[in-house]
Amino acid sequence: MVLDKRRAYLLSALMQESEPVHAKVLSNQMGVSQRTIYYDMEQLNNWLVDQQLEPVQNIYGKGFCLPDQSKFKLAEQGIQIKNEYEYQFSEQERILLFIVKILTTDTYITMNEFIKLSQMSRGTVVKDLQKVKEHLTEHDLALTYSRSYGYQITGSEESKRKLLSHVLTYTLLNKETEVFRIKIYSMIYPSSVYKDHDVQERKVILEIINQAEKELRFTLTDEMVEMLSIQLMVVMKRVNAHQMVRIDPEEKNVLRQSTYYHAAQLIAEKLLAQFQIEIPDDEICFVTMHLLGSKVHHDDLSNYSERELAGLQKVVERMVSDFQNNACVIFDDRKGLEKNLISHIKPTYYRLKYSVKYSNDFTESIKQNYPDIFHFTKQVMFHLEYYVGKPIPDYEIAYISLHFGGWLTKEKKQVNVKYRAIIVCENGIGTSNMLKTQLEGLIAGLDVISIQSIREFHVEHEKVDVIFSTNYIMEKDIPVIHVPAILSNVEKERILQQVNELFDLDTEKQDQLGEMMTVIDRYASIHDRIGLRSALSEVIKERKQQAKEVRKPLLNELLTEKTIQFRERVSNWEEAIRAAAEPLVLQKAIRPEYVQAMIDNIHELGPYIVIAPNIALPHSRPEAGVERLGMSFLRLKEPVYFSEKEKHRVQLIVVLAAIDNETHLKALSQLTEILSNESNVKKLIDSEKIEEVLEIINQIK
Repeated sequence: MVLDKRRAYLLSALMQESEPVHAKVLSNQMGVSQRTIYYDMEQLNNWLVDQQLEPVQNIYGKGFCLPDQSKFKLAEQGIQIKNEYEYQFSEQERILLFIVKILTTDTYITMNEFIKLSQMSRGTVVKDLQKVKEHLTEHDLALTYSRSYGYQITGSEESKRKLLSHVLTYTLLNKETEVFRIKIYSMIYPSSVYKDHDVQERKVILEIINQAEKELRFTLTDEMVEMLSIQLMVVMKRVNAHQMVRIDPEEKNVLRQSTYYHAAQLIAEKLLAQFQIEIPDDEICFVTMHLLGSKVHHDDLSNYSERELAGLQKVVERMVSDFQNNACVIFDDRKGLEKNLISHIKPTYYRLKYSVKYSNDFTESIKQNYPDIFHFTKQVMFHLEYYVGKPIPDYEIAYISLHFGGWLTKEKKQVNVKYRAIIVCENGIGTSNMLKTQLEGLIAGLDVISIQSIREFHVEHEKVDVIFSTNYIMEKDIPVIHVPAILSNVEKERILQQVNELFDLDTEKQDQLGEMMTVIDRYASIHDRIGLRSALSEVIKERKQQAKEVRKPLLNELLTEKTIQFRERVSNWEEAIRAAAEPLVLQKAIRPEYVQAMIDNIHELGPYIVIAPNIALPHSRPEAGVERLGMSFLRLKEPVYFSEKEKHRVQLIVVLAAIDNETHLKALSQLTEILSNESNVKKLIDSEKIEEVLEIINQIK
């Protein structure tokens, strides 16, 4: 029986769960119907029975659970979907397999070898090879065929390496199919089949990378260490085959000035000592490019040259300032954010400069779960684009947005700590911080005291109440909750349920009940004490299972017929702000002192609130007098000037009263989307009726 990609993922998901999982949760995670989940579960159980393993149990009212005995045997026998003949490769996987096979083999590849590799028919392989040709064309490469010998890829070695890097990145980040990864790795590691991460060559290379990290005084992310180890194996294979890259002489001179070049030299010396393979200088420069573009867990800014650091600091300062202005937020620890952004943007700069692509498998998830943060991040990317001299792709913007999102709620305030936790995350600084923010925002009383890579965790970790890990970690003395790096609403519910079950302290609940009954006794007569206690117990239970979600209203919930105004003229910009804010004062959303605070800010900082021609967005800090989230709109027939300059001429004023750094972001991102369209701005300026304004607002979905 064939275990396809979806069922392989299903088995992998159940392997990592310590508690039963409901079909609805699996359905939402995988984007299929519950009926499909039940059908897949039936097929998966047939496969488990064939393997002489206990099938998945469906526990009434709780969900599906893979018996511990089956988990243990699967792990012990190393057959966790690792027999490729049990797994059918998808079309995309077959195309990538063929590309890696040709690029890592010194000789031509025959049709029969492709058939054997993919376990597909000749007709299917012919169609796949046509797709391979199209894929290669995009990378300035070609697939050539000889009747006498077979297939090979022609083109520059640089293009071949870049393509191989892209494929290997996809392989590393795509964790759903272990069979596919093992098949790819078996082509890379020359002496034996890659099994259980225990190949001797790989061990040696990982130790060499560890020495390079010490030399540079930084810590690479776990996925970067994995990626770099594979890249070094590729370098050795290609050098052995006399297929070397050629780096532009001027670029080599630049690279040799970097401390990363000295680390690459160290790596080359160690490879020579261990494998008797001499790495040429061009290849050392090639490794330097990959080191420069590697994501880090911890970085030492002293590695940066003064010029490099000064340039990056200017870019980051401008990005943060614009993000604050555009999103109407204040980062309490701005310097901390800027330091982390520099650590991320430096490798981003070099990845783009040298066309080293490390794909982000979180891009769509980030866009879906944090569209407002992605929106405001994209707005400030022109600073980095100018510095790099290239457009910034969405997958890089997505990672940068995690930095901004992770620092939005880093306010300096005391919390009642109930549970201490550590996060084990293989990804970079931004992803780890965003996960920390998500978890602390989700679970009341949670204090994440440390973020560690898997390697750091296995060396030493503190005693805490719970561990959250993006990778599978065997639970020992501390409970482990496995989490994705980006939490969807479904994942948040699952995590919250696990935390509730883990820390379901009856004593705490009884104390709460006792306090509530005492208060009620003091002010009311209780006719049914047992019934009341039971009802309150259910309320506590229900409240405990609800996530600490931040609701972000839409723009049409804030700008309504009660907050939209039209005026012919005002005497000056101060009067304009007072008039625009009036609906919010009348609704008691803001106090009069908030209006004065907005005016004082402009006197102090200048007309920074004029965000575009004809548009002003006055606002101040929440503590200046905001009672609840609000927005108000004023259209002036005659423009008002916020300075003597023509660019500070305004006819549309939108007052924002934010209560924190998050709640207003969705509405504000919708507003900026509307105002970025010149046609919409003209319609708003020309509008005479509230309905006309609402019609434009309601266009945004």
